Amino acid sequence: MAAVLLDAEALSVIAFPKERGSAARRAQAVLDAATQRSTPIRVSAATLAETYRGKARDAAIDRVLNQGIDVLPVDRGTAKVAARLLTNAGLDSCSAIDAIVVATAIRLGATLILTSDPDDLSLLAMDHPAVEIQALI
Repeated sequence: MAAVLLDAEALSVIAFPKERGSAARRAQAVLDAATQRSTPIRVSAATLAETYRGKARDAAIDRVLNQGIDVLPVDRGTAKVAARLLTNAGLDSCSAIDAIVVATAIRLGATLILTSDPDDLSLLAMDHPAVEIQALI
């Protein structure tokens, strides 16, 4: 596996484990396994637009990110892949950030996406077997 990629919900689950119970324990287990295997843990910068909401919340998100999680920029190539994913899945721009997450995973290679939204992400990744979607729910 090239990387573990967190979507917005996965990042929130890790930042606020007391609110999320078993999902937080599952997410932490995946992160611990990735760390043991020296697999990078990453998040798309677009994901941060969904998670940052104000001082206290932002501080918790930043604490998680500061533990060695790489924030990846969204470049033109990733945007074009995301646009094709939306078109192929018959989705509109309301799913743009999900498409960017999947496009980022595609460009990284064999990547596990940790999410609480497996249906939409699986639809977007349907033609990309190297992208694995793991549900936290």
